[in-house]
Amino acid sequence: MSKGALQRSGAVAIAVTTVFYTLDVLASVRQYNRANDGVIIFVRYLLGTAYLPPRLARLAYSFFRRILPFPDTPLFIDIEPSVAIRRIEARNQAREMFETEERLRRIRHVAHSIAAGEWIVVENSEEGERPFEAVQDILQSRGLLGRTLDT
Repeated sequence: MSKGALQRSGAVAIAVTTVFYTLDVLASVRQYNRANDGVIIFVRYLLGTAYLPPRLARLAYSFFRRILPFPDTPLFIDIEPSVAIRRIEARNQAREMFETEERLRRIRHVAHSIAAGEWIVVENSEEGERPFEAVQDILQSRGLLGRTLDT
């Protein structure tokens, strides 16, 4: 149902996707609270607020930043919208409501503004292994990764 709503447009589709997004956040927080140890990757909800209108996005980010878990190593995997569109087209699936170059530009701009100063930006627009290696280097430099990962 969520995927179907994302492939539609209009106020009802936006409301349905917002409900599913909220349920996903709550389920993930519940799972996070049950975790005892290990590495937990839990960041998309915070920067997901960039999909909201800019003023509301900053307010929502501030609110969720206070109540959701925040990573020890916050990584913002960035991509040029034109590259994202090319990759989206290559997957051969129906596009979601936010998957236009114009919307991705706006969302990216908002995400950069709310992530500034707190997040480590990793460029993911180039092809190949360099973005993966950049993440690996960051994790190794922070003692979070003791060995080289196979790609």
